[in-house]
Amino acid sequence: MQRSRRGAAASAHPGDVGAATEAATAAAVTAARGTAAATLPRAPSAAAQPAGPVWEKVLWRRQPYPDNYTDPTFLQALVVNADVPRRAFARVALGSAAVTQQLSAVAAALAVAAHLRLGAVSAGSVLALSAGMLLFGYAICCFVGGHVLGGSLRRGLRQVTLLTGGVYLLAPMLRTLTKTVSEDSVVAMTAGLLVLHLYLHDYNFVNSVTDKPTGAVSLSAAVFSSVLIASCMPSEMDVFAHVLFCLQLYLLSPFMRRYVRAASLGAHAGLTAAMAAAAAALLAPLSPALACVFGGLVLFVSLACPWWLVHIHKFKAKINGPWDEAVPQVPTHLMEAGGGGGGGGQ
Repeated sequence: MQRSRRGAAASAHPGDVGAATEAATAAAVTAARGTAAATLPRAPSAAAQPAGPVWEKVLWRRQPYPDNYTDPTFLQALVVNADVPRRAFARVALGSAAVTQQLSAVAAALAVAAHLRLGAVSAGSVLALSAGMLLFGYAICCFVGGHVLGGSLRRGLRQVTLLTGGVYLLAPMLRTLTKTVSEDSVVAMTAGLLVLHLYLHDYNFVNSVTDKPTGAVSLSAAVFSSVLIASCMPSEMDVFAHVLFCLQLYLLSPFMRRYVRAASLGAHAGLTAAMAAAAAALLAPLSPALACVFGGLVLFVSLACPWWLVHIHKFKAKINGPWDEAVPQVPTHLMEAGGGGGGGGQ
């Protein structure tokens, strides 16, 4: 019997024996892998909660879950941009009009100073322009805003008279204020003061956000820059005309612009365009390139910056949820009781 089996094995084809051996080896490897996979521990799934107590979002209680376990309900209370308003381009552009108006006022003050120093315009012309601006501003405040600067017409006239007389009496002293200072230093200080004025100016007052102007430092910087420029004028009358013109631009015009915006947004936009055009017209005879730079700056502030703000607003992500800081809400009667008890103890 054994001899017959050996003969049959010897008479079998060698290829069949090799195939059978490979099949047996593969079956053994597969069985070993299955056994190893069955013995290895499985990682907890983040999508399905393991069997056991309900998971709670607390740190003070020990729970039978791994430290890195994330429950499917973890972000259910997440709220994104709940109280963030949507910004419209037209509204943002109208809000930037106050910045454009102040830039135009600064450019107009510098241009008038340059024209006075070069002799292109006379002090009488600037004084006439100042008088016209004053009458126009008072008319706007009376008929549009329903309010006279100073409280009454008589009081307003008295204040204007005192302001004009004070500037006229100080003109000789202001003309020699920087006589011993180099012109480069005056220009550098003026530029720094005007930048400070534009940075600290209360733009919310023109937009009717605040009731009273709060930019005291900004106004002081603008007036001081006007005094420095006036000290380089050729005559006392030029000093008087320039300082008076600047005081109207920096001190009185914000009230008029505030009333115009409160009355009509269209009139507010028209006034902004008129101020920018007037400033560019004053700069053009001095330097066409400077007028073009000013026009580009106005377009950048009035159109490019609002568009940019509206465009990047979609990337804003304000996250709210139950993890925010709790605001204690104490009942009124408890607060009153606590205050009364403290007073009695003292």
